Amino acid sequence: MRNRAAIPVTAARWMIAGEWRAHPARLVVGALAIAVGVALGFAVHLVNRSALASFDTAMRSVNGAADLQVRGVTPRGFAEALYPRLAHIPGIAAVSPVVELSARSGAVVAPGSARAGTGRITLIGIDILRAAVVTPALVGVPVAGRSFDPDAIFVSRGALRAMDARIGDRVTIVAAGTPQRFTVRGLLTAGDDQPIAVIDIADAQWRFGQLGRLNRIDLRLAEGADRDAVTARIAAILPPDAEIGSPASDAQRSDSLSRAYRVNLEMLAMVALLTGGFLVFSAQSLSVARRRPQFALLRVLGLKRRALVIQVVVEGSIVGVIGAGLGIAMGHGLAGLAISLLGGDLGSGAFGNHRVDLAFAPVAASVFAAIGIAVAIAASLVPAREAARAQPAIALKTSGDAGDPRRRPRGAPGLVLVGLGGLASLAPPIAGLPLAGYAAMALLH
Repeated sequence: MRNRAAIPVTAARWMIAGEWRAHPARLVVGALAIAVGVALGFAVHLVNRSALASFDTAMRSVNGAADLQVRGVTPRGFAEALYPRLAHIPGIAAVSPVVELSARSGAVVAPGSARAGTGRITLIGIDILRAAVVTPALVGVPVAGRSFDPDAIFVSRGALRAMDARIGDRVTIVAAGTPQRFTVRGLLTAGDDQPIAVIDIADAQWRFGQLGRLNRIDLRLAEGADRDAVTARIAAILPPDAEIGSPASDAQRSDSLSRAYRVNLEMLAMVALLTGGFLVFSAQSLSVARRRPQFALLRVLGLKRRALVIQVVVEGSIVGVIGAGLGIAMGHGLAGLAISLLGGDLGSGAFGNHRVDLAFAPVAASVFAAIGIAVAIAASLVPAREAARAQPAIALKTSGDAGDPRRRPRGAPGLVLVGLGGLASLAPPIAGLPLAGYAAMALLH
């Protein structure tokens, strides 16, 4: 009896293998469809995750250990007269004025050679005595002599790579439309991967037309000071062209500004995955229709309806596993290619020129792989149930579509989905995101 019961199971395995040997293109198309959807979703997630992590690291490198910051609301900054007023506010232990400019490197002159540089960097002017207390990571470590020369510049390793320069080279820095020459005198302890260069604040103001202007003031609170009370005192004296914040709020603001852009990309990738599921559904439906007599024979031999459903679903799940595994590998490669060609913001400009390092995310990979497999299984359920509902006696005598011609096609479910999708598309955003719009896309897909 045990051997007899095993016959349908063995036959089912043979049918699965035989179907794929006879029609390998269907397996390949279904797996590739799932792979493309998983790859796009995983790639976008990896790029977004890596960009946010790198941007947060960059903010910590540039802002150092400041507790609070006063920043200009425009690139022009604000009047430096605010600096001494902040220094006298109760609860503030130290203040550090900063000039921060977006710059690019020009010619690099080394002993016996000269080359052109085109890298983009963040140029920061600091008062070294003040910064040593508030943001010590921005204080350069001299490697070559004469570190206090007016033309001395200290750079991160990321800036050295961006400028294609070495310690001791003469470099041209272009900021605010003005080219100036400096000598690389040492390295920064901050921003190994970020292109940061630091010069004396007076030199930055004089050379780049920023006299009397600051872009930022870093603040270190006194021990035990009430942050909210100090923030309120600062806000009371701020001019219209300055605002108060913190390094954490900068990262949060950038995350908020780019959130809709990132979520939209994720949703577009999910649409590709749904399309892959539809292709799997079509392939499975065609395969089930062709094999209806074989399924009927298995039923006659003793295969239960439930076992037949499981067989078809297993076929779909295998397609999903193959597609998901391929999609994760493709997604990681696609993310690396996107970062190298477009940057961490995929061309949106949300994260500026910060370098982005791609990091593999095993948890996210597992989630996207599971989604791909689930889509393939869901796409196989309808054909599986159709195969199980077929009457064996009728199916053995017919081939192809054995549906009842007297049964009217049901259009009501489709009309309901279209109506719900239309209503959802009219709903307002939730928390700044068109969540109902995404639901409408899913309903109409």
